[in-house]
Amino acid sequence: MTFPDTLASCHVLIGQLSAITERQQRQIEDLTAKVTDLETRLKGNGGNSHRPPSSDGLSRKPGIPKAGKDRGGQKGHGGKTLMQTDAPDRTVRLTTPLCPCGVLLDPESGEAVKTCQVFDLPQPKLEVTEYQVIRQVCVCGRVHLGELPAGVAAPAQYGAGVQALTVLLNNSCQMSYQKVGVLFSDLFGFELNEGTAVSNNAAMYGRLENAENQVKKALAEAPLVHFDETGVRVSDKLRWLHTACSERFTHLFVSEKRGKNAHQPNVSVLPRFKGWAVHDSYATYFTYPGCRHALCGAHLLRECQGQVEAGKAWARPMKDFLLDLYYRSEKGTKTVSSVEEEKQKWLQMCQNAIQTEELTLPKADSATGGAKKKRGKKPRGKTLSLLDRLLARRDAVLAFAEYEIVPFTNNQAERDVRPVKTKQKVAGCFRTVDGANRYARIQGFISTCRKHHINVFKELKAALNPANLYVAPFRC
Repeated sequence: MTFPDTLASCHVLIGQLSAITERQQRQIEDLTAKVTDLETRLKGNGGNSHRPPSSDGLSRKPGIPKAGKDRGGQKGHGGKTLMQTDAPDRTVRLTTPLCPCGVLLDPESGEAVKTCQVFDLPQPKLEVTEYQVIRQVCVCGRVHLGELPAGVAAPAQYGAGVQALTVLLNNSCQMSYQKVGVLFSDLFGFELNEGTAVSNNAAMYGRLENAENQVKKALAEAPLVHFDETGVRVSDKLRWLHTACSERFTHLFVSEKRGKNAHQPNVSVLPRFKGWAVHDSYATYFTYPGCRHALCGAHLLRECQGQVEAGKAWARPMKDFLLDLYYRSEKGTKTVSSVEEEKQKWLQMCQNAIQTEELTLPKADSATGGAKKKRGKKPRGKTLSLLDRLLARRDAVLAFAEYEIVPFTNNQAERDVRPVKTKQKVAGCFRTVDGANRYARIQGFISTCRKHHINVFKELKAALNPANLYVAPFRC
């Protein structure tokens, strides 16, 4: 072999080794990125990711730093201290019958100088009402029979009060059907079958259809509504509990889908909603252009914190920027006067961060050996996807500082879906789809009653009245 041939062979070998080295470098970069991503997921908690704060256990910290207030009730807080009533059920006069001097004192002549009231619960009992159908014969020979009240048909049955109590215990108090029966036996001495509690839920579900339509109509016409969804186990399958809620109304429904297919016009409020929609960054919500969108600031702070812990230099200023606007807007209750300038600052921060992160992207592999490239958009990674979203949705991110009606967080929706998590931990999953649907409608009604400061038990009992179509006393 001549020297030129040897030299040419060396060049070929060097080229091959360079290609191998370049591919190995790419592989190292890819594996490093995957390890970093897995470590980030492992370190994820309620303060730096979308994981719920409840998953952190006793170590959880607030997503928004507290303002350094003392613990306990704050100044101006009304409280719920037990107060004396003007109409006690029973009065016991505590007197001294005999004076040491030997004079017998009249117990009715004294004056009450101190009163102490004890609020207690006597042993509860069921009130049994017997309806007797009387047969009467007129002098003309006609026979007349009395008529039973509407809803009374069986020789022995539970009334609306018992039905309302079992519904309240199972849905609002998150008790299983079995535990409802045990408590009922302890209180009243009667065994209540699980099937009876199930039937009570089914009856209540049908009676509350009109009330649910009232709530949906009020939310569709509201100026601002919070939206969210969470996973629930139904018949050993993953389903989704969706909510649309405000300070006065709560609507819940269960669907097999999480995305747009779940929001059918006959079920969801979102398709016909025209006001402000406050939610997280789930892409489905942005497919409804008929409403205005605002993003939850608490979610964004957690995502920025996650990038801070990952060592991203740009993340801390962005988090501090959002917190500064939060406090300047009086925790999202007022507008910021220089909001246009703040939008430009946010735009510049996002663009600078994107440029910084794009420099860290691995370069295209030039030594592909003629391999066919994958079709579609090249993935940009979790960090760049976050920055792209913060840039593209900047109006939704900063809406709380520009519009007084828009809050900083989506906590209202998260509070309204949280009870289902407690129910699943206490009572287990829903055995049937019908059971999940009943829970959603009943729990939405109970939540709305409480927001209106209406006695829940009385309304549940009124809803079971078969004599008329129930109309809930909700005010818009």
